[in-house]
Amino acid sequence: MIDCGGIKAAMSKISHRRALLLAAVLPALLVAGCAAGTDTQAMKGAASPASPTDMTSPEQTGTGMESPMGTGTASPTGTAGAAQARSVVQGFFDAVKSGNVDQVVGAFSDDAVVALAGKATATGGNAIRSLFQDQLKNKDMAKATHTIEDSRDLGPQYAVVRARSKQGDNAYRELFLLADKGGQWKITDLMTNKAS
Repeated sequence: MIDCGGIKAAMSKISHRRALLLAAVLPALLVAGCAAGTDTQAMKGAASPASPTDMTSPEQTGTGMESPMGTGTASPTGTAGAAQARSVVQGFFDAVKSGNVDQVVGAFSDDAVVALAGKATATGGNAIRSLFQDQLKNKDMAKATHTIEDSRDLGPQYAVVRARSKQGDNAYRELFLLADKGGQWKITDLMTNKAS
């Protein structure tokens, strides 16, 4: 017999996480695109109420960004959650550079989802371990450079971190979603793509 209650609870958790990730990613991408002055199709029309030159960042206006969770404002780098999330991501990068797969996996929650550019999506600790055991064999990983560009609170229990990495001839953009899991911040979602 199938436990429908358990399936509904798991689907609800996954849907909530994806909604949070989308809510974190979309505004960040739009703001980053507008701030860079790009003239892409995504920046045209009703989705962009102001032209890129009319846009101001939350830091310039002092008003902050509205939180996707509806609980106030998303705080810029320097707040407790954002600072802890930044520290976890830096620890992840340090573990990747040292080749320590146990520390890499330890940075993630038990039900984390990792979508690395060009690789199959890994869900959960065992899949993430297998993915990074394979990834860490690449000599470019130890020589990679990592730059954390931004970290923000998304309410009291969630934070988002954007970063860039250079591995050999490849440049990547990375988006981390983190959650406070019983007083300990963990990466719940990691998505990467190649920078253009």
